[in-house]
Amino acid sequence: MAVRNLFVDYDNTLHDSDSKFVSHFRGPAEALGITGRELWRLYLFEVHRGMVHRLYPERHDDREFHCRLLFQRLGKPYREEIASQITSAFERAMEECWKNPSFFPDAFPFLEGASRRYRLFLATSENALQKASSVERVGGKRYFQQVLGDHNIGVRKTEKGYYLKALELAGARAEESVMVGDSLTHDIFPAREAGMGTIWVNRKGEPGEGEVGREVRDLREALRLLLDPHPF
Repeated sequence: MAVRNLFVDYDNTLHDSDSKFVSHFRGPAEALGITGRELWRLYLFEVHRGMVHRLYPERHDDREFHCRLLFQRLGKPYREEIASQITSAFERAMEECWKNPSFFPDAFPFLEGASRRYRLFLATSENALQKASSVERVGGKRYFQQVLGDHNIGVRKTEKGYYLKALELAGARAEESVMVGDSLTHDIFPAREAGMGTIWVNRKGEPGEGEVGREVRDLREALRLLLDPHPF
């Protein structure tokens, strides 16, 4: 069956969100004797995804708990003032992702090209409406048929249920839909569980694990794939 619908992630797919967090994490990172990039990697991959997702999913939004795990991972005593700096830096970076966005150079060529052939849906989590507005503001037009996120899904993006609800809201069939995103745990694996096709945008050349669908290096390559007469 032909693909009609594209669900597109925002953070680190269209937008260079990592750069925002690395920049804002520099202050507390210096106090810990590491770089902002190292602190963000530890926070996101080793603590948030590696520990909280797997062992404490009910603490997903508990920033203080994340910081306590982070200090344990570093082998350092917990320091409330630095934890507070990390939490504040996180919130400022989150806001800057849509207030002062840094889109990848291939983001708008991808959206322009893909929108000529497919129905596009933004599939993200926090601040979904604000992120969609930032895309429209910078791109100068409306690209998405609908915006999907915390405000209307009500299920974490790591779960199959997120994509089942997204398909329902979009009026789309799984076999006619493809998810495009950078995260295996948030974009690729749960979308595949829901029966969708997937394109993993692996900008950093990370090793894959499990069945990822189609893998591309950036959105230019994703667009070439999607404009092929038979992309899947």
